Amino acid sequence: MVLSEAQVMLWLGHFLWPFLRITGLLLTAPVYGSPLIPGMVKAALAAAMAAALALWLPGLPPFPGDPLIAIYTGLAQIAFGAMLGMVMQIVVSAVAGAGEIAGLAMGLSFAELQFRESPGMTPVLYDIMLWAAMLGYMAAGGPLWLFAALAHSFQHGVGVGGSGSWSALAALGGTLLSSAVILAMPVLAVSLCVNLTVGLTSVFAPQMNLLTIGFPLLILAGLWVFSGAVLYLGHDMEQLLRVGTGVLNDMLGRHG
Repeated sequence: MVLSEAQVMLWLGHFLWPFLRITGLLLTAPVYGSPLIPGMVKAALAAAMAAALALWLPGLPPFPGDPLIAIYTGLAQIAFGAMLGMVMQIVVSAVAGAGEIAGLAMGLSFAELQFRESPGMTPVLYDIMLWAAMLGYMAAGGPLWLFAALAHSFQHGVGVGGSGSWSALAALGGTLLSSAVILAMPVLAVSLCVNLTVGLTSVFAPQMNLLTIGFPLLILAGLWVFSGAVLYLGHDMEQLLRVGTGVLNDMLGRHG
């Protein structure tokens, strides 16, 4: 059996185009891009997914013979896959950022001002909210339908989204801080009330200052409200995932 150069380039394109786009997805997507997964495992996973898509996707163009065109198109595939993964990364980071903002409002990072020689920091509430967001993302089947979105992104060939895709991703990035602040709003409100109360009390009783009364009361009240707000995290996570899937639909709709 003799294979022509055109046939080899066609088979090569059927594998490399999905492989490059999946590689970009693995760089930024939650779970897939976790540093806990070894690089060799990620490479094997990308190759297995690309092989599966190569057998399913019809009509992919052959790999170009021109090196400049091949490099440009390959980088575009990696960038577009990274954009798809970044959408869900922003959703997860919004929930994790709420924990960081709540911790700052409660004064949990005050020790950094006094002990700057400390070798590192431990954002406990950030880690809790990050793992909660990751568990919610996985429970909703996020890794599966994110891979499905990548597979459907080849419906127009190997073309990538234009300026509209970048605009949709930039608009979602603007919701990162706003969503984090909204999720942390109960803790922020309680922290403001406690600070005002302690500030007014210290005017009439100077011995009841911020260090002796304010911080213990602020941390206890903040943790109490934070533990109650976590119970409603599922509804907030669902809304953020809907926003993320809407952005993915916009990117895929404008794709091509």
